[in-house]
Amino acid sequence: MFSKKSFNLFATVCLLLAACVTVPAPPEQPPAVDVPNVDIPTLPAVSIGGQPDSAMPHTSDVDLTRLELGDGKYSSSPQVGYVFSCQTQFDGGGAQGTGSWINGDGTWDATKKAVVDGAVSWPHSFTVSVQGDQRVFTGNDLPDHTTGMYPISPNDDAYAYDRNPNSIQEQSITLTLPANPVVAAQPTCVGGEVGIMLSGVVIFSAFDAAGRDAPAHEVQDACDGHPQQSGFYHYHSLSDCFVDTTSGHSVLMGYAFDGFGIYGYHGEDGRELTNEDLDECHGHTHVIEWDGQLVEMYHYHATHEFPYVVGCFEGAPAVRALSGQGGQNGQNQPGGQQGGGQGGPPQEAIDACVGLSQGVACSVGPNSGTCQTPPGINQLVCVPVGGPPP
Repeated sequence: MFSKKSFNLFATVCLLLAACVTVPAPPEQPPAVDVPNVDIPTLPAVSIGGQPDSAMPHTSDVDLTRLELGDGKYSSSPQVGYVFSCQTQFDGGGAQGTGSWINGDGTWDATKKAVVDGAVSWPHSFTVSVQGDQRVFTGNDLPDHTTGMYPISPNDDAYAYDRNPNSIQEQSITLTLPANPVVAAQPTCVGGEVGIMLSGVVIFSAFDAAGRDAPAHEVQDACDGHPQQSGFYHYHSLSDCFVDTTSGHSVLMGYAFDGFGIYGYHGEDGRELTNEDLDECHGHTHVIEWDGQLVEMYHYHATHEFPYVVGCFEGAPAVRALSGQGGQNGQNQPGGQQGGGQGGPPQEAIDACVGLSQGVACSVGPNSGTCQTPPGINQLVCVPVGGPPP
């Protein structure tokens, strides 16, 4: 055992030894290096269904209380915010009164517009199939959603503005469109009808039979539809009863008569689109889902701005109308309550004036004539020299 004196001596020696040991200094740190900010590219997200999707929630800067009226906004060539219309003279019917939602500055308030009462269900029938290079549609034009009660009842508030006397009737639709449409060399004018929606209902152009903004002036039901004279229930704009995504690019809502798709209000970043975002036919090109595949392709978009859905055909239309007698060969009547029917001009007379204007020379077979809008027809057709045959 150490004595106290021995222990103190041992402790003193340890301290002296420790003082003689050199403790290495910590390693010198390298100088700081400035790292520039670098944007790291990210791949676009893809939704479960394959649609390119930014995952950004839907947003909108559109003021629904001050939408610009499209009355008379037809053109003789493609133009943004207009309808490139095959018809340039309008003398048909439509709403009987000016709605209180029409502002005095050339705008209208969609939030205050009257709506036809009722919630009527229908025996909806509609199929779409791809057969080779064709997309085939069959249906009865009765929607998969409820409709208002037509004719409009005198007890309905909407009756003060629009006394639509027509009834919704079951139709027989067979339609064939190109499954993989291509952009034409030149856009084509539109008639009264522009496509078919996935609800099974035909969609008309933005005009009523008087050449006015149909969604603004005519009164529709809660799903934005109403019937014309031959009982065809139809829209003039995107139905509020369609279900869209809540983020990213809108889903497919229907097909234009040239075969290209009609999508909802929202673009790739989830923002609601306006005319400024789209071309003169109301569409644009980017990657979309098409029949389960991601392809870069032209397509149309619905907007709350006139002309709402299709301003002209970017591709060659496979059909001009469905609402006349005889299905695809029937006579078309644009908008409103001036439906087609028997006794209309032959389809070849209508086709002869596609893309032409009033008074321009045309021909049907060996017969030459001029493009005119005969009384009661409301459609630009090729009238032979000397007038139509008796």
